[in-house]
Formats: sequence, C-alpha cells, structure tokens
Amino acid sequence: MKARTNKTVLAFVLAIAVIAAACADDPIEEEPTVSEPPETTEAPAEEPEGDDTADEPDQTATEESDEADSAATDQPTEPADLGAFNDYEPDEPDDTPLSIDSEVEIGTFDNGLTYYFRSNDSPAGHVSMRLVVNAGAVLDPSGQEGTAHFLEHMLFNGTEKFSKLELRQALRDLGIEFGPDLNAYTSADETVYMLDFQLDDPEALDLAFTVFSEWASAATLDPAEVEAERGIVLDEYRLTDQSANGWIGNFLDAIYYSGTVYEGMLLGGSEVSNSSITAEQLRDFYETWYRPDNMALVVVGDLPVAEMAQKAEQFLGGLTNPADPMPPQPERNAFTADFVDEPVIDVATHPDYGFISMSIDWQLPAWSPRTVGGDRLRWMEAVIAHALDVRLANAHRAGLMAQADEPAMWLWQQARGLRLYGTNIEGTDLAQATTDYLSVLAGAAHYGFTDDELNQAATAARTSLDYQLEREPTIQSAGHVDRYTSNFVNGGSIESVEDRVARLEALLDTFTVEELTAHLRWILDNAPPLVVPLGDDPANVPDIAQLQAAIDAVVPVPPPPTEDRIETLLATPDPVAPIREHPVGLFEGAHEWVFANGVHVVFAPSDLAAGHVDLSARSLGGWSQLPMGSAAMRRAIAGAVASSGVADYSASQLDEYLAGTTARVTPYITELTEGFTGFAGPDDLDDLLALMHLYITEPRVTEVSAGEQIQTLRIRRTNYENNPQWTAVFDLYDATYQNSPWYHFILTHEEIDAVTAEGLLDLYEARLDDVDDLLVVIVGDIDQATVADLAARYIGTLPAGEADAHVSHNPGFPPGVTRITTPVDADSGAAGLYLQFGAAVPVTAETLVIADLVSTLLDDLLVGSVREDLGETYSVGVVLTPFIEVGVWDAYFSASGPSESLEQINSTIVATVAELIADGPTDDGLAQAKAVLRDDYQLDSNDEIISPLLMRRHLDDALVGTPDQRLALLDEITAEDISRYVALFFNLDNRIEAFRSVQ
Repeated sequence: MKARTNKTVLAFVLAIAVIAAACADDPIEEEPTVSEPPETTEAPAEEPEGDDTADEPDQTATEESDEADSAATDQPTEPADLGAFNDYEPDEPDDTPLSIDSEVEIGTFDNGLTYYFRSNDSPAGHVSMRLVVNAGAVLDPSGQEGTAHFLEHMLFNGTEKFSKLELRQALRDLGIEFGPDLNAYTSADETVYMLDFQLDDPEALDLAFTVFSEWASAATLDPAEVEAERGIVLDEYRLTDQSANGWIGNFLDAIYYSGTVYEGMLLGGSEVSNSSITAEQLRDFYETWYRPDNMALVVVGDLPVAEMAQKAEQFLGGLTNPADPMPPQPERNAFTADFVDEPVIDVATHPDYGFISMSIDWQLPAWSPRTVGGDRLRWMEAVIAHALDVRLANAHRAGLMAQADEPAMWLWQQARGLRLYGTNIEGTDLAQATTDYLSVLAGAAHYGFTDDELNQAATAARTSLDYQLEREPTIQSAGHVDRYTSNFVNGGSIESVEDRVARLEALLDTFTVEELTAHLRWILDNAPPLVVPLGDDPANVPDIAQLQAAIDAVVPVPPPPTEDRIETLLATPDPVAPIREHPVGLFEGAHEWVFANGVHVVFAPSDLAAGHVDLSARSLGGWSQLPMGSAAMRRAIAGAVASSGVADYSASQLDEYLAGTTARVTPYITELTEGFTGFAGPDDLDDLLALMHLYITEPRVTEVSAGEQIQTLRIRRTNYENNPQWTAVFDLYDATYQNSPWYHFILTHEEIDAVTAEGLLDLYEARLDDVDDLLVVIVGDIDQATVADLAARYIGTLPAGEADAHVSHNPGFPPGVTRITTPVDADSGAAGLYLQFGAAVPVTAETLVIADLVSTLLDDLLVGSVREDLGETYSVGVVLTPFIEVGVWDAYFSASGPSESLEQINSTIVATVAELIADGPTDDGLAQAKAVLRDDYQLDSNDEIISPLLMRRHLDDALVGTPDQRLALLDEITAEDISRYVALFFNLDNRIEAFRSVQ
C-alpha cells in the first residue's frame, strides 16, 4: 500500500463512488509555522492539525487475549462448509448497463465529442467545467515516458489565440487561481482540464468555452516554450519521483502494474525522458489523442442546459478530427491483466525514508462499473473489505496481532484496469506482524465470516447510503462533474442517487456470509500477496528469506469472541435550562444559549448541505496549559482517547454502534485551544452530542490505543531523522521559537519509551474532562427547537471546571535575517526553501480580506517571476494564516527547485515582495485578485458560517468576517492598503531563510 489513509465507516462510500458531495471540515488552527511533511509515500503536502480518526477505536490486548486463546481451541480445523459456494468462481457478470440519471443530458456532437450537461444551483451562480481527454500515461510512447504529463503542462504555455501570459490572465479574469495541480491533472488513463468559476461576469462563459476550444485544438507547442517549461517539469519529477516517498511509490507501482497494460509506465517520466522530449514528439501525441472523438466536455452549473448546449456547439461542435483514424487503445477490462500467480516478495529502501512499514497488496480484477453484474462484484468486494476491517480490528484488540498500528484493509482503484486490496503494517517485528495479518485473513477465508461481521459491514453501508440520499439535493456542481468525468473515462456509475441507493441496498440483502467467504477464498487463491517491506536500510526490515518464512508460517486464525451490543450510548440526561439566550444577527435564524457551566452554544440553520449538521467546539488553553514537552504529544493525546472506546464501552463495541449512525466526533488539542469537531445527519445529532459528552465525562485510553500512538510518535521520530524535508521543517521550528523547549515537536527515543496509556489519559483529562469557556457552534439542516433541547440535555449538563485560558510561551520571532541549511543528497529530490516571517498584525475582518488579497496577488506574481521566468521551480507559493488568540500570523513562502538555483529563487521572492511593497499591485492585478476572492467568498458551505461564529469570542460581530462582510470590504481595499500590509506581513529585514540544498 503506497500511503496511509484514515479509515472511517463513512469512507466506505469511497469504494463505490456513490457521490462526490463537497462538505468542508471545520479548520483547526495549527502551530504558526510551516506545515509538516506528510507521513505517506505521496508528494509533500500540508498535514492537518489534530487527528480526524474518531471512529478508529481500540481495545486493550490484555482484556481479551486469554479468552481469544481459549476460543481458538474450540474452532474446527476443516474449512467452513459453504454449501452451494464450496466450488465458487464468479459467474460471468450480467452485462446489463446501469441506468443513467435523467437530470444529466448526455450526447455526442457530429465530430464525436461526448458531452455531459446538468443544471445545478449548488452553489448558486457558479459553474464547473471539465475537458476530459481519454489519454494518459499508459499511452506514452516507449522511450518518451512522461509525454502525456509534459503535454498537460504545455497547454498552459500558449495557444493560437492566447500567449502564455494572456492565457494566465484569461484564467485570472474568470476568477480562477493558477498554479500547480489547480487547473489540470494527468493520470494513467486520462488528462483532465478544470475550470470552476462564478457567472457574475456576462463574458465569463464565452471565455471559458474559448479556452477549452483552444486547449482541444489549437495548442502552439512552441519549441522555445517547451525548453522553458522543461526545468519546471524536471523539478516536479525530482520533487515527486526522486524524493524518498516518490522512489518508494514508483517501486510499488512497478509491482502493482506487473502483468498489466500499465507495466513499465512512468506517469511523471524519468530524468532522461523529461530532458529529451521534443516539441515534435509532444505535437505527435497531441494530434494523435487530442481529438473530438476522444474527448468529453462536462458542464454543470447554475444555468439552463440549453445554454450549455448552445455554447458547446458554438465553440467545440465545429472542431474536426484528423484524417487518420485514431489508433486502438489497450484493453483494460477485468480479464486482460495477466496477474501474478505466486507471491511477489521484494524489499524497497531509501536512506531518506522514515515510514518504516510493511506493504501488502492484492491485485483485483477491474470489474466493469458500467454494468449491473460488474458493479455487484465491486460492491461485494467493498463489503468484504469492510468485514475484514471488523475482523482485523477485533483480532488486534484481542492481542492476536503483533503490529503496532490498527490494522485495516483498503480497496482502491489504481488505474482504469487495475484495482487493489492493500494495507500497511507498522511495528517492531514486521515479519511476525506480516504472519499475523495474513493469518487473520486466512482465518476469515478458512472459518468464514461471521454473521456479526457481515451485519456490521452491511449496517455501515446502509447508513452511508441513506446519509447520501439525504444529502442529494445539495450535491455541489464539482461533485457532479467528478462523477461524469469518471463515467467517461472509467465507466463509473451516473445513476440517480435514488436509483443507486435503492439498488445497492437491495444487493446488501442478497449477500450471505457463504458467498462473501467464497469470494474472499477465490481472491486469495487467484491473487497472491505482493509483500514489500519499506524502510531506510535493508538491515532495518526483513529480508526476502525472512519474508518467505513469514508467509510460510501463516496459519488460519479463528475469529475472536464478540462482545455485547451497545443499545444506547448514554441515557438521555434531563435538560438544564440556559441562564440566558438571544438571537445572533450575523446569519438568519442564528441563536445563542448560555448555560451555567460556562458553555455557549451557537446555532445557525443552513440548507447548504441537505441532511447534514456540522459541529465545532472550542475552548481556550490547549497544550500551553500542559507540562513542557506536551506539544510533541498533542496528536497522541487526543488520538489515544479517540481510538479507545468510551465509558464502559470497548472500541469494538463502539465501532459496531457507530456503524448504525452518521455521528462522528473527534477531540483535538492545539497550542492555544482544545475541543471537538464533528458531523452527523439531523436525526443523529443526539448521538454526536452524547459521544462528545462521554469524551468529556468518561474518556479512556487502552494499552492497545496507547501503543498505536507510541508507534506514530516513533514514525515521526524516524521521519525527522531520515527525511531532510522533515528535518528542515523542525530545524525551522527551532529557529522560529529560538530553541524554546516548549516548541519541540518531536520526542526523543527516551521520551517516547516513557509514554504510557495512563500518562496520555492524564494529559487529556487536564484539558478536556470538564468545561469552562467552551464555545459550541452547530450549523446545519436541523430546526432550532431540536438543537435547543439537545444542547440543554447533553451540553448544559457537562461538569463545570475552573476557568483558564491559553498561556504564551512564545519567546518571539528572532531579530534580523537568519539562514539555516539542511543538507540533502544530490539525487534526493528534497531541495527547496522556506522563508519564514514573524507577522504581528491584528486579526479583523479587514485584515482577513487584505491577507487573502495579498496571498492571491503574491501567488500570481511568484508564478510569473519564479516559476515561469526562472523556469526551474514547480511549486512556489505563500501562506498567511491568522492566530487570533495571540494576534500573530503564520507567514511564509515555500519553493521547490534545484540546489544550485535556490539563491536565485530566494532573491527573486524577496525582490517580488519588495516591489509589491514599493509599487503596490497593478490595477489589473488587484482587479483579478478581487475576482478570485469574490468566487471564494460565496456562501457555499457550512464552514463559512462556522468560522465567523467561532471568532465572535474575540471580535465584535461586525468584525468577524462573514462572507457578506468580506465581500463588502473587498471593494474598499486599495493598492495602498496592499503595499502597507505586505510590509507588515513580510518585514524583509526580519526573516528566517531555511534552505534544503546539496552541500
């Protein structure tokens, strides 16, 4: 498995792609420094503060291990009799096509261009458009790997009607941000170009269709522009492919693709191919595959379908196909892959890699998602994966597995013609952990799934399906275009939500433990495991002989004993009347209740997400009120509680209960605050509040859960020691906080060894076992009377504690200009820089808008001055994040690039900022930045209601930055305001330069 992902019951839907509704989570503040690199094998990305896996509970090994051992002796040694399924092989799938949602208009123009049109007013006044090319990296010519991806870059470098600069300005005129990964992507099978914008400009729609027409037919592919872009492509390759994460990912990809049409594919190319691809070769690929009869146009938005059709016909209906017929594409259906027929065992190590683990995967057929039979098999395999999750989690909690992290079984689509089951295993004995994991899987196949496992998986599926049906009326346009894009390239379902939910729920009634067990046996018989330890040094992971021995030692393990079901989380408390209440004028229907325990509850009704309610609860204090050294444990503290069950209920009991409810809640601790985030359907808000109540009044931490968090702390330590990107981030932390021990975010090995379950619970209870100034914001599709009643019962009854607030331990930003350098290897792909500033600017609605404008302006200027003009930087940008509690901003620039260019990149960033301070933005630049923000400031998610309501603790209502307030302020901001605040945010005489470079 390439990357660790968080498993939730509601994520079950991802395996079936029922819907792609957008639902923004409430942001949780981070420490005011650059973001940590991820603990995955993917490219670096921002890591969210806190732990969002509240539904991954656990139980202690000691509580059940003896009972499990005794139960094992009573199990049959012969495989379970599956009756009619004893000699099972999947039947030839029923090839009846799935139905199509009547709300989408699908057709083909005379030139063969496929179109998908749908009118949708969520969000209002907005449109999402995609130009989908049925050509990806699998079609790269031999020796020209990376061609499809390089071509994607080049379409932004000029067409017959737009020069490179004009094209960028045209996108900005639409209010569209321009930058890496924002407007297009290339995958194994397709290349997709994306435009999402407001329709407030009457010329916007014509401009968007013009851009799509140009991309589809009129790319210039000027040789000089190809050479100018080559350095950017090479920098992206080094960042994503030559880094430790990229190298490991490519190693695993090569194994995944064995025996398939993707064998040998390199999506990002290679150093050699990216250095040698020519304009002529790009032109040949473009003219071969970028043709109307190999493309789709997808338009979903707040305008009539007839207008979409008229514009599409006008701008793209007249495009012509080349005279030569299109070459045939490789077959990618379920039975074209010649999968491996014996276990693949290999070892993947890179000296910079810190996520030491075991990757185990199984190739799966790419059953057609277009047909009734194919989708039934896909759905069944998703249910099997969830049932295996239940088996694995319970075995882990019963002490039957050596791995340190919670086991899981993931199901995902690697490419159009390849699906996989997979997992990652962590622990101090990876060979034994591998044997144990495979033994539990073998046990599921040998002894069969239990009725309880199937019931829990099916209940979770039904809960998810019903939840999506409730949310269907407000699916946003971006969700629809993603589904239609998937339909064109992969055959993904575009049934109506009602039809798909009804069909899949009916299928759940047909599944039996016998059929699911038989299908699992068939998979394990026909798809041997791909077993690859991942590490920094071969000496630190099992070798091939040890792995073979681990596989040979697999013995089916019977299911662990089950536990009693939870009937109700918490007996409904008697209500406590608020001491006062009043309307809140910021949003229609908003209301506030204040209780005697000090809790304020603010509710705002919202129909932006039908059938959905969001919660954010925040109190002041955070780890600033905990002992020195707690900063490095903030995630572990909350995560240990979130994965331990609650009150008298074990993690397994809670898992089973949560399968039947949409309620999810997650505790978190940051430097200055602590609290909870959560969501639920309207009918399950009582479960959400009951669970939050219990996380405050009866939290628990088990030994197993503590072990999982200790393992995560070890992985963070290893990443810090091995990965130069991690090292650079924490070196920058030390410089920013002048080596204050309060701001050490990585524990030493000795400190990790001293972490205990009892200690984690003590730290949690020091911040979250009572309430004093807790502010609970509830926003969603529910009535005020229900919220008032539930708040009085579950929130008003929480125990009151002593009042406190956050404490500032920040020694202040160091004076002058400081340079720190983290050495990297020449071929590590880790070179780059950060420029960190210490910005002390009051946080108000005005400064929030100005900060957004400054960020938007600088991002655009840096794309021009650094990315385009220097031509060696793939990623460059700025971050401005407020910390209202202390009146400071996280203000920094980041850039990738080769070591030899970092000085020039650094000086160019500084010069760009200095010029903006001295001259201010141009009129056009400021107007375009405002156009981008007008789109961003539309009220289209509950988060845009929650954030200002949380800020009311610190600011007057007129200053909290509601969307209306921001839009009103936007027009008032002048170029002079921008110059003045850029100087405040980025004092060029006071910064830290953090370089990652070859020494």
